[in-house]
Amino acid sequence: MTRLVPRFTSAATAALLGAVVVAALGLQSEQGRRLLLSAGLAGAPAGYTELAFVDPQDLPDRLPATSYLVPPSFTIRNVTGREHEYGWSVRLTESGNTRTVASGRVRLADGQPVTITPPTKALCEPGPITLGVLLEGGESIAFRASCSANIDEG
Repeated sequence: MTRLVPRFTSAATAALLGAVVVAALGLQSEQGRRLLLSAGLAGAPAGYTELAFVDPQDLPDRLPATSYLVPPSFTIRNVTGREHEYGWSVRLTESGNTRTVASGRVRLADGQPVTITPPTKALCEPGPITLGVLLEGGESIAFRASCSANIDEG
């Protein structure tokens, strides 16, 4: 019987596999990326927005009820590839009701970050609260805490 499929030795298979690995690694380099872009085999990298609390480790778990909650500072960084204007709002949810306690707009060049310290404070009513930062594009961050009459309550 005649064989129509060429035989590959283990050495040939290993060499072919090695070439594929080297090519894949090479295409992940900046030069490889440019080659893929120019060949129309890859698109431009997608832009994104970074949104984060400045000191997330300092966000409170519990607060004394009837104290004033000062919304924490947050950063927005534009990595969209172009100038972008961001509308932001700080929202407080307590007892099932959500209200905006601060808002504003900021225009950022590509790669530019900004730190925003909301110019407000809100009365902490007894019970669980959620404080969130929402951008008009839908990006958001939030934290939860409990406002209790006895700060030592668990």
